[in-house]
Amino acid sequence: MPKANELIVQALEEAGVEYVFGIPGGGTGQIFNLLYGKEDRIKAILCRHEQTAAIMADAYARASGKPAVVMGQGLFIGSNAAFGIMESMLSSSPMLVLTDTSDGGSAQHPANQSGAGEYGSIDLQNIFKSMTKYTTLATSPKEAVVGTQLALKHATSGRPGPAAVVMRSASIGGEVDLEAPPFIHPTGGYLNTAKPQSSPQDIQRAVDILASSRRPVLVAGNGVHVAGAHEQLQRLAEMWSAPVATSYKGKSAISETHPLSLGMVGVYGQAAANQVVGEADTVVIVGAKLSPQDTIRESPNVFNPRQQHIIQIDIDDRNAGWTFPIELGLTGDAGAIIDQLLDASETVAENTATQREEWAGSLSRKKADRSFYSDPSLGIESSPVTPQRLVATLQDTLPADTVFSLDAGNNRTWMAHFYQAQQAKTFFAPGGTAGMGWGLPAAVALKLVYPDRQVCCVTGDGGYMMTVNALSTAVQYELPILCVVFNDSALGMVLDHQEPGREIASEFVQTDNGAVARGMGAFGIQVNDSRDLPDAIRQAQASGLPAVVDVIVDREPSPDDWRADLRTAGET
Repeated sequence: MPKANELIVQALEEAGVEYVFGIPGGGTGQIFNLLYGKEDRIKAILCRHEQTAAIMADAYARASGKPAVVMGQGLFIGSNAAFGIMESMLSSSPMLVLTDTSDGGSAQHPANQSGAGEYGSIDLQNIFKSMTKYTTLATSPKEAVVGTQLALKHATSGRPGPAAVVMRSASIGGEVDLEAPPFIHPTGGYLNTAKPQSSPQDIQRAVDILASSRRPVLVAGNGVHVAGAHEQLQRLAEMWSAPVATSYKGKSAISETHPLSLGMVGVYGQAAANQVVGEADTVVIVGAKLSPQDTIRESPNVFNPRQQHIIQIDIDDRNAGWTFPIELGLTGDAGAIIDQLLDASETVAENTATQREEWAGSLSRKKADRSFYSDPSLGIESSPVTPQRLVATLQDTLPADTVFSLDAGNNRTWMAHFYQAQQAKTFFAPGGTAGMGWGLPAAVALKLVYPDRQVCCVTGDGGYMMTVNALSTAVQYELPILCVVFNDSALGMVLDHQEPGREIASEFVQTDNGAVARGMGAFGIQVNDSRDLPDAIRQAQASGLPAVVDVIVDREPSPDDWRADLRTAGET
């Protein structure tokens, strides 16, 4: 009879899993061992910490659309990996968590590192239940196999997310009786589900609302990335002459150089986006939950359900109408629903095009009036480097198809606000939990998805140090990412909100983060003058190694300097 670990690996292969991120430990070592010799199908990536392993699984799954596995010993997956699992849950990434209870053969008796939930141990099952779509406890070999198959189903169906299989030690390597029920079936049979669509009647209602509109706008979120609906979104915008704004996680849902692009809406977005969304009579929200950051804390100058027709498209019907009351919710896959709208719209949009000509024609003027991706500070040379100038240099130096992973803190607000995405699906950000330290491990995983493109992590020195161990993984697997560090020796966003002269727990010792990188076998350089920055980036790219460009940035500029204007950007 086959063993459970053999059938678990078989299920991963059948589901198209390509990468397992983690650290062998406890009972999961029996599964890792079976990956030997299967590198052409499933690759095991040894990480240096369970946190970075889960972040890599999250980012890989988010970019590829395929389920990724984070695997390791129970207590450390339930604690260290929780960072990436929670981000996966809130950002809809298909992740499979495989772990054990380390119960030592008897969960009732004292056991080292046990997470079985009985007296004297940690209750891992309930920990995972609190942050996944689905968690099952396998107490027998067959439960471990079927649990893995069903976890893959839950991770990938509907709104994607993490699903966990917590296995008692004896269940992982035990034999499975294939002749007795419940029977083991091919994994694909659990995954063959069509993408959900809306009813034709609701699609027609949406088209009727758009046809009566003179000032339509689209607001695209992370759901566009999850569905891979970038091309369809652009076609819908062009068909209805509808400008496109994005949420923070939706940044690059459409190229921000497209004439209809408004960039990001919200607290850290473009003033033009806030103004145009506020002037719209119909707002179509595509795969965005509309967080307080996106809505400027529900400012009626931007989104106003009392004056606007709001249509919301989302895979989860609970998200439609969650932030604002809506006129119509279209539940289903963003790409599938946009395809439905395109099919139903073509003739109607063409027949009503004249009523939207003035709206579309005014867009370029409004963007120019609101300094769309333009600011005098972008061209100022200085030492230390201003954050604005750093972003401008990245814009001028890196290829148009560069894939970015952002982090948390001021560094990501500078990038989100000033960097103009030149292609769709080039920005990935931790907008679920929005935790520091996501950017560098994410970049390592993104390089697996985009081996022939420049992948660039932009992070602060605080976030860099939290997960710097990911750089060692990049060196080991020869993944030449670029990491650009905003180094102000501080938690910049924290420092900005402390009273001058009363700073506390917000400043670091000065560190040469380029030297840290060199110590791991990567390329590393520190820059403190903006005039030296382009050459440093070129050196990093030419090195052929994972590379860190550590940039000493001026602490004085703050996103608060320009975001205050956004609160009134919707006023006319």
